[in-house]
Amino acid sequence: MANVNRFINMGAIPLVIVAYAVFLLMDHANYYPLPIQIHMQNIKNIGRVDGLLFGGSNAEFGLSAESLSYFTGVKWYNASVGGELLDSKAYKNFIKDFSAHVDRMKVRYVVYSTRFPYEIGKLAAFKSDKPEKKISLGIKPKKSVFQYIKSSQRERDHNSHGDLVFDYRMNCNFAENLAAHKLEPEREDINIAVDFLVDMVTFFTSVFPYASIQIVLPSEYYGGLSFDDSIYKQTLRTKFYVFLPEKYLTNNTVKIIFQPPFSSIAQVCNSRYHANEDGRLWRTRNLIELIR
Repeated sequence: MANVNRFINMGAIPLVIVAYAVFLLMDHANYYPLPIQIHMQNIKNIGRVDGLLFGGSNAEFGLSAESLSYFTGVKWYNASVGGELLDSKAYKNFIKDFSAHVDRMKVRYVVYSTRFPYEIGKLAAFKSDKPEKKISLGIKPKKSVFQYIKSSQRERDHNSHGDLVFDYRMNCNFAENLAAHKLEPEREDINIAVDFLVDMVTFFTSVFPYASIQIVLPSEYYGGLSFDDSIYKQTLRTKFYVFLPEKYLTNNTVKIIFQPPFSSIAQVCNSRYHANEDGRLWRTRNLIELIR
C-alpha cells in the first residue's frame, strides 16, 4: 500500500499536473477559432498558391477554390471564414498571419467576397474599435476538453482547397423553412459601403502587392420579390472607382464585381446568401466569367 501511495505522490500526480499545464498552454494559445486553425494548417501543407478567396460565410458556402483551380488552371485556396470574424482588426490580423505561410509576392489573384454592403448597420459594428484580447494564462481553461470535442463535432468539414464539404451534416433546408427567412434585401448607405471597400482594397494590396484584387458582392435569393437595385449598384460602382487611389486605376489591378441573384431556390442551402453545392458551382462559374 505504501508503495502505491508513493507511486501516486511521486509519479501519477506530477504527471497529471504537467499534462494539465500543457493543456492550459494549448488552450490559451488557440486564440483563433478552429476553422482558422484548419486554414493555417492547410496552407502550410499546400505551400505556394496563385489565387486566394477571402470573405464571410457567403464565400465559404458559395465559392469553390477547387473549381476555380480546375477551370482556370492555376492553384486557388478558399480562406473564407464565417462573419469575417465579426471584427475588422481581428479579420485583418488573421489575413496577415495567414499570408505569412504563402509566398505573398507570387499570389496573382485575390477575391474578396463580402455581404457588408448588403446589410444595414453591420459595418459600424464590424469596424468599431474593440480592445484587443490579451492572452493571460490562468488555472482555468477557456474551454473544457468536452467543449473542444463538441465544437469539433459541430464544425463543418473543409477539403484541402479550403472548400466547404456538403456532407450529411449540412442541412440545406431553406425551401422547407422559407417562411422563417427574411427575403427583403437590405442595402447599406453607399458612402459607408464605398469607404469600407476602398479601405479593404488598400489593405489587400499592402499584403499581396502583385495580385489583382477582385471585390465581389455576392449572389442572394429574393424569392418572388420584384427587386431592382441597378441604380444602387451603378452608383456604388461609380463612387468606388472615383475614390479608389489612381495608382490602382492606371494598372487595372482592382475590379468590383456584382454577382447576379440566385435564379432558383434549388440553388440555396440554409439562408438567402448561402449556396448549396449546385449553387456554389453556378456562382463560381459566373465569377470566372466576370473576372475574365
